[in-house]
Amino acid sequence: MGQIPHLNSEWEKGNAQGLVVISVTDEPAELVETWIATNNVTHPVVILADKKLENVIGVAGFPTSAVFLNKVLQWKGHPSEAGGALGAALKEGRSDSVYPKNLSKVIKTWNGGDRTKALSELYKTMPKLEGSDLEWAGRLDGFMKDESAKAFQLSSEAMEAGFWFRGLQLAQPYLGKGSEYPRVDETRSHLALMQENPGYAKEVKGGELYEEAKLLERNMEYSEAVKVYKKIMKKSADTAIAGHAETAAKSLIDGYKPGFSATCPKCDAKSHAACAKHRETVKL
Repeated sequence: MGQIPHLNSEWEKGNAQGLVVISVTDEPAELVETWIATNNVTHPVVILADKKLENVIGVAGFPTSAVFLNKVLQWKGHPSEAGGALGAALKEGRSDSVYPKNLSKVIKTWNGGDRTKALSELYKTMPKLEGSDLEWAGRLDGFMKDESAKAFQLSSEAMEAGFWFRGLQLAQPYLGKGSEYPRVDETRSHLALMQENPGYAKEVKGGELYEEAKLLERNMEYSEAVKVYKKIMKKSADTAIAGHAETAAKSLIDGYKPGFSATCPKCDAKSHAACAKHRETVKL
């Protein structure tokens, strides 16, 4: 999970140059959907239960990443070590955009995160296009609307699961002034109803802290993460996010992660359980 923000970032920065980032799993769809919503995954996720891709790559353990260039496997290994191989593949790949030059401004705005402005710019540009450029613009229009639909769906699911702040984060890029995306009014109405809830402010503030704690987890700062989870439990008591924080804190404590040292040969590198020497006693 610690590689998710990096994968999202690489996908958003490089997709215009043809970079494709895909996460592959064989878990059931219902678990994958929850995982996507919980971890704010923005790049594509594919469920393959037949293990054919694992056999092609030669997966020896999990997690495993692979870099392909022109359908040829360039590298495989742990995700944390993929940077060099990915950078080399990007240098050898195309440097220009796969999209027409007339759409470069739209793509730049989209990748910058302003999804509302990107669609507006696309619609201003389309009347000036013709031929293949116009066909590309039509495909881009469909892609943007599909992404907004996914974001609104994931936003709704995140809020229903008790992650209100994350739900807001997922929806907001598409809700700017003058947004022309489908379901905008419906989504805004849903968010307005949520804001009327007496516990709204505590849920959102707690959710913001929850994201901070998750970042600490990804950086293997487990003791600090537990402290933040405890802070959420106190300041956002009696909320859904406080319940999630308690569950997350217990998971770290029960897994003996507080105190884990990546440089210690006795600490478990796979589970991140701290050894007896480094293990910290933490109570909720």
